[in-house]
Amino acid sequence: MERNGCGYKISGMIKVILETNEDWLMERVLMYAKRQGYTAYTSTLKEAWRLSVSGLSASMTEGLARYTDVPGMTPEEDLKEDPIARFGIIEAQRHKERGISLDMFLGLMKYYRQAYVDLIRKKVPHYENQQACELSVNRMFDKIEIGFCVEWAGEKGNKTIADLQANNRRMTNEKNKYLTIFESIPNPVILLNRKNEIDNLNFAAVSLFKEDLSPGSQYYRISKDRKTEIEPFLNQVKNHGGPGYSGGIQLFDLLPWLKEEVQDFHEKNLESKMFEKIFSYHDQDMIFRVKLSRNLDISGKFQGTIIILEDITSLKQALANVKQLTGLLPICSHCKKIRDDKGYWNQIEVYIDQHSEARFSHGICQDCAKEYYPDFDLYGEK
Repeated sequence: MERNGCGYKISGMIKVILETNEDWLMERVLMYAKRQGYTAYTSTLKEAWRLSVSGLSASMTEGLARYTDVPGMTPEEDLKEDPIARFGIIEAQRHKERGISLDMFLGLMKYYRQAYVDLIRKKVPHYENQQACELSVNRMFDKIEIGFCVEWAGEKGNKTIADLQANNRRMTNEKNKYLTIFESIPNPVILLNRKNEIDNLNFAAVSLFKEDLSPGSQYYRISKDRKTEIEPFLNQVKNHGGPGYSGGIQLFDLLPWLKEEVQDFHEKNLESKMFEKIFSYHDQDMIFRVKLSRNLDISGKFQGTIIILEDITSLKQALANVKQLTGLLPICSHCKKIRDDKGYWNQIEVYIDQHSEARFSHGICQDCAKEYYPDFDLYGEK
């Protein structure tokens, strides 16, 4: 079917606007979602929102190529053949699997729609073109919402339950996979929330305070059992007293020796920080390289701090035992003795023995053998 001139103009205008303003759309959608509280139930990663906007815009651009004018609906339309409605169907399937309800999904899509309308009003200067572009965008979102509803209403109850059960198994397996990775990290890792309360410690971290643990005894949040596991240590810190920990264990109660650096990290709003600290453990000093970093949350829902402790005690002890020869060494040009930092002259082998790990064994070189032992053929020369 031939497209009229107006249809070409409007669809081309929308296509260019969508393709050149992806960042603006993503930020706008995210702004509405955060303001209305939808980020509490969706992904907290900015790139996930970018992919969502990119997929939606691509479907709309593909759909614009099919219409001679403003997109419309017909009673006999095959929604699966329409790229815009098909996008709605696919998104409905994905979000149902995640346990998102229809009302929540449609509610969020209203703000997607608003972000796209805002973009049209911002980028199209002439009123008539703006109205036509805005109508086209609204009609495309109508098609998407029809696709949502058809997909949600068209499934039989038992299939929906089966899909949810299968997705739950996948989610459980995914959670177990990342739990296993987290618990298997050899360095102690501590996850803090925004109040500097501990959300989680991995197996290596808890083992600092309780040794008879088995991997997997921890979960993603400080549970009652977790609190019980490290309660003896906390009682020592609090002199067998102190308040309860109903909202999570305070990091500074558990590891008071990190307080100054963690507070500095937050006060200066740093992205990361690394330093070394000494920690007394079983009457022995352990030296840790401590790394602080922020998590990747952009919604503020789980915003907090990641702490990684690297035990470098053995490394420090090894370095302390290493003796190195550095700087300028005064050496006698005749006898080759070396003057030490106290002004005494020492045989070169004595000085090196005292200031390095090198050890000497004695032999004789070829020239000295000829000079001092001419009657002996020590090197097989004739």
